[in-house]
Amino acid sequence: MKKIIKFLFMLTLSIIFSFIVFYNTTYNALITKICGVSILQITSGSMENELKIGDIVLIKESNDYKVNDIITYNVDDKYLVTHRIIKRNGNNYITKGDNNNTIDDISVQKENIEGKVIYKFKLLKLLYKYWYIVIPVVILVLIIL
Repeated sequence: MKKIIKFLFMLTLSIIFSFIVFYNTTYNALITKICGVSILQITSGSMENELKIGDIVLIKESNDYKVNDIITYNVDDKYLVTHRIIKRNGNNYITKGDNNNTIDDISVQKENIEGKVIYKFKLLKLLYKYWYIVIPVVILVLIIL
């Protein structure tokens, strides 16, 4: 019984997070934060093998960012980049994608950092990818219970 409750809880959280990701991609919202936490979908291969295209990550605002943290930063309020910090110089950070050959052209200022990656969802990626199968199954399970 505990396994079923845990599964339903995680499934509910995953569905909520899926709706947030869906909102971000559908309405072209740059980022949606709830209590300093955001959920984003990785759309490029610059961070492979650590983060693959389609991965869904949880990022959280922080007061302190360190070398080797994977951060998401805002570029001119136009798009977001998720890369690893390779060097810190005061409140400026030098970043690089793990799969890139060169460092990023711009130095990232602390105020442009949206947060650091704290978790990569495995279940949520599958739910988001196969939502058209998951939602009917969840409805059937809820009806049966």
